[in-house]
Amino acid sequence: MLKGNEEFIMIDEQKVFYEEAFHLALNSVRTNAKQVMIVEEGPGTGKSVLAINLLVKLIEQDLVAMYVTKNAAPRNIYSTKLKKDFKKSHIDNLFKGSGSFTEAALNEFDILIVDEAHRLNEKSGMFKNKGENQVKELIKGSHFTIFFIDEHQKVTLSDIGSTETIEKYAEEFGAEVITRKLVSQIRCDGSDGYISWLDDLLEIRDTANTNDMGMEYDFRIFDNPNAMLD
Repeated sequence: MLKGNEEFIMIDEQKVFYEEAFHLALNSVRTNAKQVMIVEEGPGTGKSVLAINLLVKLIEQDLVAMYVTKNAAPRNIYSTKLKKDFKKSHIDNLFKGSGSFTEAALNEFDILIVDEAHRLNEKSGMFKNKGENQVKELIKGSHFTIFFIDEHQKVTLSDIGSTETIEKYAEEFGAEVITRKLVSQIRCDGSDGYISWLDDLLEIRDTANTNDMGMEYDFRIFDNPNAMLD
């Protein structure tokens, strides 16, 4: 992938966004115009595919770009997959945790691509005693910061990433805010209707898809995972 082979295939909507984000990031760095891009997306819309493809394309332009996420799992997956071909230090410098920027200087990096921005925390460090606010530190540290966010996917009470918070700190640093949405579903065979039905069922949002989509489901709730497995 990092050698230029497009391992992840993008669909039309992703390609359009990819080209726009790439040129905006490039222009932001070249003109020294600080910008923040907020990408609202649901599950299965391929934001990780976009994030990695963008990372590769920007690095090819000799820009200092990084993939940032609070969750260590995707970073470990990429690291394991790539360590056969690249030095560990090289990979570790491309994939960073969201708490790595507490001491970042203003515009120290060209582009930071922040995946799962809804999972960002206020404080960093093992004891939550470092830094001020991860959203603020990421915006401060980069000419161009892309936040992929889905506020419905917050997991814990410490998850503070929100569009409102991002816009607040973007204004503080005089950064122009660009907002986009990814809606096309590439998981579930591209069925937007299925996702709409599921969102309605789980009361995430009201949709017109309130019927059963004509599919047979055996829906049960278990108190014990072993009972479910059995």
